[in-house]
Amino acid sequence: MPDPTTSNDATSLPLRFDIFAQTVEGIVLRGIEHPACELKRTVTLSKDNLTDRLDFVKLIQGLANSHADTECLIVIGADQKERKFFDVSDADDFDPARMSPILAKYLSPEPKYEVFNDMRASTGERYVLIVLNQVQPRPIMTLVEGRTETKVHFRPGEIWIKHNTGLKSAARSDLDLMYEPRIEQEAAKRARIIFEHLKADLGPELLSQAVTSTPVPELLVGSRERLSRFTEAMIASADPNRYKMLIEMARQILVEKWNPFLQGSRSPYGVSEDEKAKIGEFYNNEFMPTLISVVDLGLHIIRYDGPPDWLGYVIHLLVEVFQISCQIDHLQGINEAGDTTVPFARPAYECYLAGRTIATYAVARKRINLMNEVLPYYVKPLAPGRYDDSLEPFLFWPFAGQLELPEMNNGRNEEYWQQRIGTTWGDVFGSEDDFSKAAAQLEFILELNSHLLVQFVSPATDKFRNDFPEKRTAYIPDFWKNRLSPAIPIASLIFESLIGDKGFPLELAIEPKITEAVFKTMSDQARELFYGEFLFNLKKWQDQAMMQQQRFPFQLAWPPRLQRAVDLFKETQASNLVKR
Repeated sequence: MPDPTTSNDATSLPLRFDIFAQTVEGIVLRGIEHPACELKRTVTLSKDNLTDRLDFVKLIQGLANSHADTECLIVIGADQKERKFFDVSDADDFDPARMSPILAKYLSPEPKYEVFNDMRASTGERYVLIVLNQVQPRPIMTLVEGRTETKVHFRPGEIWIKHNTGLKSAARSDLDLMYEPRIEQEAAKRARIIFEHLKADLGPELLSQAVTSTPVPELLVGSRERLSRFTEAMIASADPNRYKMLIEMARQILVEKWNPFLQGSRSPYGVSEDEKAKIGEFYNNEFMPTLISVVDLGLHIIRYDGPPDWLGYVIHLLVEVFQISCQIDHLQGINEAGDTTVPFARPAYECYLAGRTIATYAVARKRINLMNEVLPYYVKPLAPGRYDDSLEPFLFWPFAGQLELPEMNNGRNEEYWQQRIGTTWGDVFGSEDDFSKAAAQLEFILELNSHLLVQFVSPATDKFRNDFPEKRTAYIPDFWKNRLSPAIPIASLIFESLIGDKGFPLELAIEPKITEAVFKTMSDQARELFYGEFLFNLKKWQDQAMMQQQRFPFQLAWPPRLQRAVDLFKETQASNLVKR
């Protein structure tokens, strides 16, 4: 995106025009999808097409309210899929003098924007560019109802916001971000003056008060920075009672208040508009902010290497919330009636993403000792219409059937990043690349457990499969789309432990007792052979999966010690074939 500027002098305008033209050309011809740039093949402001006009107003509102850190662009006369421009015959209709009354009728306050309605592509087409300023008088709300004969596009007082590549109703966390700059500007001077007086008068008592204060539910739905400071104080003071109180307050929201919404309406006439509105309001303003806060608690425990059982409380709560959220009959019925309030599988999916975020961060920070608080949990998969008693590890993929969950065309972990992790906890991981590396190591851990519990033959694993047939531990790792090389650090760590005095690191076991029994009497050479077989089969599976997609397999060079284990397995396999 071009650098934001508010300059309108005669020397800067031609330069801005040229920069925008180059930027838009690059986006359109490459088919780039970007949250701060919207490409529209056609848009009309005519009264004869009210649907198009209302959708355009809603898009303007969403982009103006977005949390983008740059200017936002709307290009009319461009198609992302076809990667080309189309001539806009009614470009003059987008003159600011004509647009402003339309926007002012529906939105308050009117967004700040610039219109360039005589842009020319290198191929000659005339298109329209609307540039929304980075600084907006947010929140921008709808003034009146936008209704056509078949649809209500927006209602008075609604605040729509552009999130990634779609529009959503603003949640409380979004409003916090919108109001935060104003509040900080007004309060900064007073706060500095007051703080200086308090610091002089109270000194160390300020910190003492922060450490001993009692948790309140507002911590979970308010400022994440405030929760962060409170959590740091709890960890520093090693006070489990306040921590348990905060977890219980989160449970009251995520379980006790959420569960009644999933049980359905008592009315014989179906779901009322009021009930649907209450479900959406609770989900956006209480459920999701609290769920995010619970994950923040877990991430802080990992970051500061806090008490392992504190992380266990977080995971236990997430699993309970997942199980509650699987009672989706009521939400599913609303969706099937054509009145979407909350996508029926989304709450459970968000709980699952929360668990994956915590597990991936523990791997990223090398807090292996904390993984045994995350891995051993099983849940009943969310699968509409299936009522068997099967259980699956929480961190695998506990979903089946038509749930309208996001497509995973580029691999699960990339979708997790795009769906939630990048926007909410991206700063924790540092970058998408750092997240992807840690996620690959988690995939390796999960697949190794699956290999042991599903394929490996031993008295302990045979007994496990016979005694617990309801436990489904087959796993498809994300390596059908992504390289194995980022997993080498954890692969090497496990191998060194396996052939050393410690044996298999039980912190990384989904079934610690079974895993310990398998390796307890196994010789070093047998352990090396086991590991070599796993590595060999994992790469073979990846190659086959990629060939099925008509893609060339990734090249991979295991470190010498791991390669030796693979070679040992291949030699043993060849020797057994000769003997036969």
